[in-house]
Amino acid sequence: MMKTQKRVVAIIALLAIAGLVKLPSANAATATYGVNLQTDVQEVITLDCGGATVNLGNLTPGTPVTGSSVCTGTTNANGGYNLAVRRDDASDTTMDKTSDATTNISDKTAWDPTANAGAGNAATWATTGLGFTVFASTANKNTTWWGTGTTVTDAANLYAGFAAAQTDIMRYTSYNGAPTTTSIGYKLDVPATQRSGAYDGSITYQATTTP
Repeated sequence: MMKTQKRVVAIIALLAIAGLVKLPSANAATATYGVNLQTDVQEVITLDCGGATVNLGNLTPGTPVTGSSVCTGTTNANGGYNLAVRRDDASDTTMDKTSDATTNISDKTAWDPTANAGAGNAATWATTGLGFTVFASTANKNTTWWGTGTTVTDAANLYAGFAAAQTDIMRYTSYNGAPTTTSIGYKLDVPATQRSGAYDGSITYQATTTP
């Protein structure tokens, strides 16, 4: 070996002893092990119907009053969600006289989406009672159920009464991570024999994910 080469080897050896250079090991080995990460993202849903009170205003018998709620649903569910509603008074009607719960305002026939081979039993507005309709939705409006109306006072709306159990009024079967809205209209009229005074009643909306 030439002197220059010996000198280089000697310098490398000194550096290795000093810890500045790591000499390759003839016994180096490598092992690998793969790890698969898993999780299950759970379904979540939120529902906001825009306020706890809808004031239908002063009602003169024979002249219907109207109001509305807009329910906003947001979910990550693959199959979308269903929106349902019920009246909270399961014993008789949705609205009673505030000072006397035995004095009621009649409801329209309770909503049943399975009636008429799935066409539902909502009907064109006539006479008196409390009814509701779905007049718009960015999720899915079923026009067979609710008619082709587009505003709360549209004559093309179809109306039904609130059922005592949670009953679907909108079914949305697509994934959409963005908020969607469903607009519900209320319509109320009473006969001239209805006792005067304040009346109230409550309903509950429910949104349920579809896996």
